[in-house]
Amino acid sequence: MDEIRDIIISQLQGIVSELCAEIEDGHERQERIVEAVERKSEIALKTAEARHLIELGSRAGDARRDVERLGEGIMQLRKTALSLAEEFKTSKAGKKRDADVAELLSGFASLSSAVQTMLDGGPQRPLMSEALEAWHEVRSGLGIDQKKVDTDYNRLTDFMEFAGDKPVNKYRFLEFQRFANVLVKVPANYVKFPQFRNLTQEQAAEKNERLSAGKRHKTLTAKTIDTNYFSPLRMFFRHMGAEHQFRSPLADADIQISSEARKSTDRTPFTTEELNLWFAHAATQARGDMKWLPLLGALTGARIAELVYLQKKDVYEVEGGHWVIDLTTELISPDGSSMVRRTKTKSSARIIALHHVFVEVGFIDYCQKMPEGWLFPWAFYHGKEVVKMPASAASKRMNGQLRKVGIHKEIESTFHSTRHTAKDIMRTAKVDRRTHDLQTGHSLRGVSEGYGSKRLKRDEIDVLAALPLPDGLNLTPYIAGR
Repeated sequence: MDEIRDIIISQLQGIVSELCAEIEDGHERQERIVEAVERKSEIALKTAEARHLIELGSRAGDARRDVERLGEGIMQLRKTALSLAEEFKTSKAGKKRDADVAELLSGFASLSSAVQTMLDGGPQRPLMSEALEAWHEVRSGLGIDQKKVDTDYNRLTDFMEFAGDKPVNKYRFLEFQRFANVLVKVPANYVKFPQFRNLTQEQAAEKNERLSAGKRHKTLTAKTIDTNYFSPLRMFFRHMGAEHQFRSPLADADIQISSEARKSTDRTPFTTEELNLWFAHAATQARGDMKWLPLLGALTGARIAELVYLQKKDVYEVEGGHWVIDLTTELISPDGSSMVRRTKTKSSARIIALHHVFVEVGFIDYCQKMPEGWLFPWAFYHGKEVVKMPASAASKRMNGQLRKVGIHKEIESTFHSTRHTAKDIMRTAKVDRRTHDLQTGHSLRGVSEGYGSKRLKRDEIDVLAALPLPDGLNLTPYIAGR
């Protein structure tokens, strides 16, 4: 872009220089002036048009209008030059000549500045730090999980620390690509390690690279880089472009994640044997969350954040004698006021069918005996202190339980693996894909599946409540614990 800009600016400067030379020499060669203006202004116009067509393609009309205004400015100056030449032919008024030439030169100087401003992305917009604060405030009012909003804010701050705090329309594509190249080498969760404390991501990446192979920390995965960093970056610059009328630098090209990035580890479902080990331990636990979350996760596929925030009112009996979990209503806070139930996606606000074994093992009895409010109140307090992030704390406790029974594998086998387990159970039982997507809160794919009820119907609840469970699954520890 700098090369193209310099070509255009040099053309304009050349015109100005030639006109100045004519004045200084005292020669009245109007034909040369007109020819120079006409020829070089056309070159400038064509160069600017080509530059914008190549860079912007089918960009919205504002860019085309910029080019048109540039062309109109050049053509107006051409008319002025032609008028000046005609004046010379019919008059010998030297003062008039000086005033007109001064006006012409001033016009070219203004045009030169306008071209440079346009090619630099237009007038300066707010600094990224200012725009980011406003964006964070607006997103906090959209009902999105606050943890997600804050995490996106932190990832954007990471980019700003890398590329500098500049006007939002002054960032260039290669700055993002260089950032991606650095992230490939950044240790995962590096802020938790003392040797990386107070280091920038770039410094942490360089330090990790210098460590011997045996001591080097695992780096961010390609999926994490794209999902946690570039997804919010794309969203932020798209929104800022709409707000401040400029083209997002990420709109026309894709960021390439290096092939050297660590590959993601797929989570695997638990085997029946692993579930039996886990359930045998969980069934003996006194705390309701430690006892019931494993079984609920494996048989419903619900996320731990959905289960932790369950309240007594959310579990009830429906027509046909089946029990369900209702995630479509607001929560009731301890003071009796309504509280928003935050879900990961729109499709997460759903009805979940409970298998009839939840009656048999005593979970329904447990729910009915609990007082109004949280089904698992232990998740919200640590002693007398309020837990700031109950779902995150519960996840750590569940993974600790998995380690205790010997079936935890970092990333591969965690509590989230229960969602995969539930999916496998439903697929093995030949449950319709649309039905098990509604049960687990996955978005419906395709136009056809988007039609019809967005929640489980009576016949689907019938199917899920009587679902054949895996051969060999042992629930007797729960039954005996009643």
